[in-house]
Amino acid sequence: MTSTPPRTRALAARRPWQPPTELERRLRDASLADDEKGYLRILTETDLYLYQSKDEVDAGGPRHWRTMEDELGNWCVTVCTAGERLPRRAGWVAACRTLEDLAEHWPDARFSLYVNPGSPSGMRLRARAWDRRGWRKAAREAGVEHPPAVLTKLTGPRSGPLAHALACGAHLSVTNGVLWNEIGDVYRDYERDVHLLRDVWGTGTPQEWQRQMNALLAARNSPPEPELALRVRRELSRDAATLGAEAWRRACTAVLDEMAAPAEAGAAVQEVIGRILRYEARFRADGLLPPDGYVRSAVGYDYGRAVGFARWGLSARLCPAEAAEGAILRAGAACREAYDSWEDFSAGYALGRVLRFDTEEFGEWYTAVLEPHRLLTRDEGSPWRTVGWREA
Repeated sequence: MTSTPPRTRALAARRPWQPPTELERRLRDASLADDEKGYLRILTETDLYLYQSKDEVDAGGPRHWRTMEDELGNWCVTVCTAGERLPRRAGWVAACRTLEDLAEHWPDARFSLYVNPGSPSGMRLRARAWDRRGWRKAAREAGVEHPPAVLTKLTGPRSGPLAHALACGAHLSVTNGVLWNEIGDVYRDYERDVHLLRDVWGTGTPQEWQRQMNALLAARNSPPEPELALRVRRELSRDAATLGAEAWRRACTAVLDEMAAPAEAGAAVQEVIGRILRYEARFRADGLLPPDGYVRSAVGYDYGRAVGFARWGLSARLCPAEAAEGAILRAGAACREAYDSWEDFSAGYALGRVLRFDTEEFGEWYTAVLEPHRLLTRDEGSPWRTVGWREA
């Protein structure tokens, strides 16, 4: 075991406390009411964060549980909720756990569980064997699945260009169950974010992160054929109803002939035109597009992912906060340049995603963008309802 001195929050003591998220407000209310069962029920809805040695996590060996002595002299394992995560500190990284995980792997019954120490949302919970059985029971009763939600950090940016840019990454934030408006210590979990970048993106160094980020911000991460076809359509007509499919196909052929493109490029563009038309028909049926709407551009998929990629890089310690924030702001500015509204951007993001990964099966690659679109366009607390598209 390792120990640290009690954590103090002198600044918080001098200022009225503002709940970072709605969840911490509910925890505060349960704590004030001394409602331990209600407090546990709330904990089952959220991720909890342990802080561990970065060197130990990177080495992949045994992990020590970080403990502290509380104001009464009790030794505790401390965890934070997402809104109360600590500022970044050298040598320490956040590990995401659930209440049930803690119950299953608790290090010693002599330790208590201290949630959000030093905060009005905090509570110290005894962790004897029968107490941990109560944690597991609460987790079973709550179930393992929680509906997708727009998670907002009330103390984070909620207006202005940074909020707008972060909201361009909200598809992924909703899908991954993370706060949409935070550039903090982690995105979801240090170790998982490291693995995501390494295994999915082939990115394990600051230099590789920067190369991938440059490609996303230049809309070069996705295949070029869809954007070429969409650009030709934009240039020919502002209203898709006046431009038939055959005229669009002929215009693309003419452009490729002027470019002296190889025959296989022409075949690829013709194939993608058919896919775009079929996806747009489905988008209209599902409300991703209005009845007479069409997709202006698919670059939103790269720009929207750039927001998440910046946050993953920050979490994985591949870039400093300044670089992550700068990239996010650039992605937001690029989205404003390419689109006219949140709905316009979302349709472009969705098309870029399904053209890249879905094979017209309309399976998970499609539903995982349709459901966040519906939530973000309808939820009263969504940044797409509270942050203006041109907010800068």
